[in-house]
Amino acid sequence: MLRYIKGKNRNQLNIIPVSLDEMIAEDNPVRVIDALVDSLDMESLDFKYVLPKETGRKPYDPRHMLKLYIYGYYNGIRTTRKLEKECKRNIEVMWLLDNLMPDDKTISNFRKDNKKAITEVFKQFSMLCSELGLYGKEVIAVDGSKFRANNSRRKNYTKNKVKKMLEYYEETAKKYIELLNENDEKEKNEKVEKHTKQEISTKLEAAKKRIEELTEMAEEIEKNGEISITDPDAKHMSVSNNGTDIAHNVQIAVDSKNHLVVAVDVVSTPADQNQLHNMSSKAVEELGLKEDENGDLKKEAEEKDIITVLADKGYYCGEELEKCRKDHIRTIVPKQKSGSRTGNEEYVKDNFIYDAQKDIYICPSGEILQNISNPSSKDQTYKNTEACEKCKYKDKCTTSKKGRIIKRGPYQEIYDKVDKITLENKNLYRQRQMIVEHPFGTVKRALGFSYFLTRGNENVKAESCMHFFTYNLIRVINIIGTKELTKILKAKNQAFSNVFYHYTKLNIILTNNYRFMTKKTRKTDCFYAVCRPLVSGLIIPYSKLYYLH
Repeated sequence: MLRYIKGKNRNQLNIIPVSLDEMIAEDNPVRVIDALVDSLDMESLDFKYVLPKETGRKPYDPRHMLKLYIYGYYNGIRTTRKLEKECKRNIEVMWLLDNLMPDDKTISNFRKDNKKAITEVFKQFSMLCSELGLYGKEVIAVDGSKFRANNSRRKNYTKNKVKKMLEYYEETAKKYIELLNENDEKEKNEKVEKHTKQEISTKLEAAKKRIEELTEMAEEIEKNGEISITDPDAKHMSVSNNGTDIAHNVQIAVDSKNHLVVAVDVVSTPADQNQLHNMSSKAVEELGLKEDENGDLKKEAEEKDIITVLADKGYYCGEELEKCRKDHIRTIVPKQKSGSRTGNEEYVKDNFIYDAQKDIYICPSGEILQNISNPSSKDQTYKNTEACEKCKYKDKCTTSKKGRIIKRGPYQEIYDKVDKITLENKNLYRQRQMIVEHPFGTVKRALGFSYFLTRGNENVKAESCMHFFTYNLIRVINIIGTKELTKILKAKNQAFSNVFYHYTKLNIILTNNYRFMTKKTRKTDCFYAVCRPLVSGLIIPYSKLYYLH
């Protein structure tokens, strides 16, 4: 007999029954998922069926469905059919769902019906991270990455693509017409034809119909740009390795302390240029650096910058930088490299010094370029034709016969300020890549979420929030530890249960008092004015309220 480690007989009955809970280790991350969902206020998150109807078929508890959904993403299982299989064979899922086995359609409907609520779960977890002190709230980094959309290349149409297709089908229609004429001649001469007249007529009608569709499509493209048939919000974008794909542009803001994602957004524009203020303001709001819902800054932050934002040169846009400055957001963004028509780097615009007091530019050769434009003009123009004509370096500086012209735009002042801040904080800017590109790498490579399963901007945004919620959850578990995080979440859940218990008890007491008072005095205004706000707000501790009773 061969010497191997022997297993137990699969038909052996256990004298002492084994529960599912005993089979789940204390440091298993599934316990964190269970405690996390139990600590959420599902009613305020507005999940469907959180308050089931009194009649009709019973729904699944949204807590169970959310647990399954989070577990799936945590383990890289996103499709509903695979999640359905896990419910029947995975011990962790059986424990998590109390042996429930929802079908794939039920799981799919949960995702479809709770897009907004799932986005709010990401925000709720961000609040928990803030309570645990995991956010530094000093420096954030912003970046974007392209995620492949659920739309094939064949179902995406651009202006040039439609133009070529129209040319092809018009040429095909001409050939079919020629074939019809040839067939007419053959019928007269009673020759055998290769294609019947009916076959050619059918193909000609199909070609004409396609031409009509493409003509309508060309008109729509002229108005709105490219068209994606399957996912209307997806666009043709440049992706890594100098390739292109039909994708969505996912924007994130990441806190520098623990590299946790603070804010997520999905846009249909390929460029990041107009997203700096959008993502920075979202991050400020999520980090609680604003005083109230109106967006007013906290008093102590009215004069100084409330946060520092790092971004690459793709976000270098004057309008966005000015918006950030007005909101007291300090931006560190490198400028895009400028060039000259002659190709000589010595005479690029950056080497022309601007004197704000005299409103002049001084060229590298020391000549003065005067402002010749109207003060009300959007762009100010500076030149010195006489000096340029006599200058021996003219050929190196410009190709224009009239000499070098410098234009100063309306946002040049903010550009100069940001350039100065960026130059002074080179070491801080070098951390940008480590902070913000780390989450993208983890989500795309380690977790495998490099493409979307859903379609449409709203659905894609909810899915993207789940991507980065999963990333944040993994990070927090690694930082705090499974056991410790489970304890924290259970304590939070217990605290909420205690408050709810006292609230319910007080409600019963005050309801009884209300009946007694209305019976004796027939006056209810005083009771509601004093007692109800206290109960609803839970401002005064339970013991004091009970004493007042």
